[in-house]
Amino acid sequence: MNLDRGSRNSDMGRLSSRRSAIRDPRSAILCAIGASRRYTAPMPSKIRVVVADDEQAYRNALQRTLTLMPECELLGVAKDGQEALDLCNSDLPDVLLTDINMPRMDGIELTRRLLREHKDAVKVVILTVNEEADTIYDAVRAGALGYLLKTSTPAEVVDAIRLAYKGEAKITPKIATKVLEDFRRVREDEETDDTELFVLSDREQEILDLVAQGLRNKEIASKLCIAEKTVKNHVSNILKALQVNSRTEAAMKAVKSKLVDKV
Repeated sequence: MNLDRGSRNSDMGRLSSRRSAIRDPRSAILCAIGASRRYTAPMPSKIRVVVADDEQAYRNALQRTLTLMPECELLGVAKDGQEALDLCNSDLPDVLLTDINMPRMDGIELTRRLLREHKDAVKVVILTVNEEADTIYDAVRAGALGYLLKTSTPAEVVDAIRLAYKGEAKITPKIATKVLEDFRRVREDEETDDTELFVLSDREQEILDLVAQGLRNKEIASKLCIAEKTVKNHVSNILKALQVNSRTEAAMKAVKSKLVDKV
């Protein structure tokens, strides 16, 4: 009898301890943290990847990097944007890892065309040396989910692919800082009384309208039947006139100052 009573008391003690832990939110949080550390979400059996880069050495380096991903299935490697687009259309990947500056078709145009046809089926990660704010915004506007510099480590590249597959973004910290600084500057501009008079020529106004619509220099040149270098010179003059550092800031300021219609 005494043994049975002792056993029951022991069981009641354990039950009381469990109830106490549940009532104490700190204990519950610690238990949850412990569980999250013990549990790792399973990776998919395969993540299908296409790589696009015009440099042979870097294509080889990326292929070696992808061996760090047991779940990676490399569908193909392209040396330019058009080849990458053809590869993706023939055998759609889960993730496209692409450079920007490539012959025949650049990475931003590749991203735009690919996602126009397969918006929800494929994710794009940009891997480039380009740190210019306008290029970053063009890539994001085209639909890229990740933006890494080529100084990124193999582990960071692998992480970006895995995150993109799940629909999550990874951006190189240096790029993220640049983006935040740009938006902070725009915010400061919005908080000041903007009564300046911006003087633009008719051609500059025409180009500013197209910049605000998201067109790039090459597209503007084609639309207006002028040289791309001429467009670039006009854009430089526009940035000086509006006292901004990037095309994105110019577009935002133009809308705010009613120089163009909202887009």
